Amino acid sequence: MTTQTNDALQKELDLLMDVLEEVKDNIPEGQYLRGMNALGSIHKQKRNTTTTTNRLGSALESWKTLDEIEEDDEDLYDEIIELADDIVFEICGEDSSIYSDSSYNLVHRGQEKDVFDKLINYKPERGNAGYETTPMVLHHAIQLIMSRLFDDTFHELEIVRPVSCQCGWRGPQGNWDRHITNVRHQRWINAENERKSQKRLAEAREIIIARRESGIVFLNELHSTPESKIATVEAIHAAESAGDRVVFMCADGTMSWFA
Repeated sequence: MTTQTNDALQKELDLLMDVLEEVKDNIPEGQYLRGMNALGSIHKQKRNTTTTTNRLGSALESWKTLDEIEEDDEDLYDEIIELADDIVFEICGEDSSIYSDSSYNLVHRGQEKDVFDKLINYKPERGNAGYETTPMVLHHAIQLIMSRLFDDTFHELEIVRPVSCQCGWRGPQGNWDRHITNVRHQRWINAENERKSQKRLAEAREIIIARRESGIVFLNELHSTPESKIATVEAIHAAESAGDRVVFMCADGTMSWFA
C-alpha cells in the first residue's frame, strides 16, 4: 500500500469516527458500539497490510543474487547450501546429498521428472526443511538443487549413457562423433559396403538370364546399377563364348537383339 493511499484511507476512517461521535447520542448504544468495532477492525487490517507491504519492500530491497552472497557473505552462503542439502534429503531420500561428487547423479535414472515437479511445487510448510527460513534463502536453495539436477540429467543423457554401433563399438554418447571418424569404423563401413555390393551382384546374376532356347540366351534388362552392369557383361560374354545369340527382354515385354 502506497503512502498516498494509506493517508487517503486514514482520512476516510477519521471522517467515519467523527460521524459516529456526532450521532452517538441519537442512536442506540448497541449500534454505536458495532460501528466502533467495525472501525477498529478496519484500522487493524490497514495496519497489518501496511506492515506486510513494508516487510515485502524491505525484503526485495535486500535481495541478493547467489553469486553476490557467495562473494560477500560466507555464513549466508553456507546456510543456503545446508538448506539445499536438507531439501535434497527430504525429497530425494537419505542416499542423496547436494555435497555428493558431480560424477554421481543426484537421483536415480528415471526419477528426474518426479523430483523436478516436487521442486517446482515446493512450499514452505510446517515440518518441512524450508519452513523456518527466508524466501531468499529458500529460493536460492531450490535453484541450487534444480541446477545440479539439470546438469546431472544433461550429462547422463548426452554424455554418459552408452550407445552402440553396428561395427561392434560401444561407448559414451559424447564419443560418437569421434568414433565415426575412427579408422576401425571406416574399415567396417568399407567392408559393409563391399558385402552389400557382393550380395546385390549375386542377386543380379541370379535374375539376369530370363530363359534359354537353342542358340539364344534371353537376358532381363535390369535397372542400371554397378552390380547389374557387371552381371549383364558377364552373361553376354558367356553367351558369346558359347556361340549363342543374346536377346534383351524389356519390362514391357519387347525384345531387342544384342548387336
